[in-house]
Amino acid sequence: MKRAIVLAIVATVSQAMIAFAGPEVPSKAVIAPPPPPPASYFRPDEFDIGAFASWMDFTATHNVTNGSILGWGGGLDFTFWFPWKYAGVRFQGAGFDISGHGNQRTETVVVPGFRPVTVTGGGGSFPIGEINADALLRLPLDDFWPNVHLAPYVFGGFGGLFAGNPGEGHSVNETFTVTNNATGETHVVTFTGRRINGLRNAIGTDRVLGRIGGGLEYRFTPHIGIFTEAAYVIPNGASNNFVQWNFIGLRYAF
Repeated sequence: MKRAIVLAIVATVSQAMIAFAGPEVPSKAVIAPPPPPPASYFRPDEFDIGAFASWMDFTATHNVTNGSILGWGGGLDFTFWFPWKYAGVRFQGAGFDISGHGNQRTETVVVPGFRPVTVTGGGGSFPIGEINADALLRLPLDDFWPNVHLAPYVFGGFGGLFAGNPGEGHSVNETFTVTNNATGETHVVTFTGRRINGLRNAIGTDRVLGRIGGGLEYRFTPHIGIFTEAAYVIPNGASNNFVQWNFIGLRYAF
């Protein structure tokens, strides 16, 4: 009997202790994981199409004393970025109109014993085409600073220049009437020679080239961006290197 009473008292006290202890406290609080960082706008396995205006400057490497040698034009490029999104390859083509050595010039031709005659030329322009294949490396800054969708890049490659008609022709064949200053005697004289366009003479017809350069691309969305870039171009041969700047570039990334 006494044993039953003791067990009843122990059971009652245990229930009372549980009631006063309150609800069970978890051993460790659950912390929600932080949200993932914003995705980069520069993705692996991209295929990009770009269009740009372009400018060439041959002045610095051609010892120009009368004006400058410049080319204006534009082109397209097609780029594929590898699964490792920091490297890619590109094909680029552009066309230019080249003008150089300032305005039209007049040269005096002196024939001993005869009155001098003049020949006018220069100041013309001619078309030129350019194609390039490049390897590229880029560094998307939004991998490190979210929402800074800017990527500097460098490139290097090879290609070719394809020169068209220089405008003033390779040769000249002109007939003049010259007068002997002493006797007044006149003769019809034909001058045969070659007009020289300084730039065309340096480039020739077609040239293989190498080039190195760098640029910046900014993305408004993962698909739409703008870019600008500059390259130092080295055609084979001497004294014909030039600088090329591709600007106002628009790019669409698939």
